[in-house]
Amino acid sequence: MATGEEIICSDGQSGIKVGPWAQEKLHYIRRYCNIFNMGMKKHWVTRNYIDLFSGPGICLVEKTKTEIYGSPLLALSCESPFTHHFFNDAELKFIKALRKRSATYSSTNTTYFNKDCNLVIDELLEKLPPYSLDFCFIDPFNWEINFNSIRKLTEKRRMDLAITFHIGNIKRVADNPPQELLDFFPNTSWQNEYKNAGKEGKLSGRVLLDAYGRGLKELGYKEIKDYVLMANRTNVPLYNLIFASKHPRGAEFWDKIADRSEAGQIRMQLT
Repeated sequence: MATGEEIICSDGQSGIKVGPWAQEKLHYIRRYCNIFNMGMKKHWVTRNYIDLFSGPGICLVEKTKTEIYGSPLLALSCESPFTHHFFNDAELKFIKALRKRSATYSSTNTTYFNKDCNLVIDELLEKLPPYSLDFCFIDPFNWEINFNSIRKLTEKRRMDLAITFHIGNIKRVADNPPQELLDFFPNTSWQNEYKNAGKEGKLSGRVLLDAYGRGLKELGYKEIKDYVLMANRTNVPLYNLIFASKHPRGAEFWDKIADRSEAGQIRMQLT
């Protein structure tokens, strides 16, 4: 069974199979949710958590067969909670499972969507409180999210972002990119930059990250961090976890929570 496939968990509800590296990614999301709320609850009465690829709430780690909380349940279980939660997944069975698992939490301000991540944006914006501080986790399997969707979602909003950037998969098809990958980037300038980097022996992955980062800066994101890198068992890069904030405080929070891996090892910040 491939990673990303549906499984049935011990509670009888749908779950999703993940690689061991997912634990590390979720480690940072959990820590950021906590520091975000602890640090800003006195400044912002309304704090929203948004998850565009929420999944069913429970993951099964491929190697250890251990069931772990996915990002929605981590957000719901913060010691200092968000005031509102917005969960979306294109798979109806995942949303149904998440609804049942979320019912045990006290938050009553939880909204669920069952749409393509690009088609849910308008409805989501209608339901988001107008004056709030937001944290949005965007965790696609590849490059399903269009950059225009991120542009629309974040316009005139105080929203921190954490985005899974599948550097390994992108490099595999970068020489002949599908339309979905072209739509994932803010523009097509990265294509020539990527080709030239290969010819000159430069780090092509850095070119891709920089191109995406430039697009985020055009949206008003002044603080962008992409030094959190996940790799497989043979140390082949899989994805970077990009963090973006419009305020220096967000970057300070991210640096604090991302300084150590799940195993407690000090993480070097790459430039």
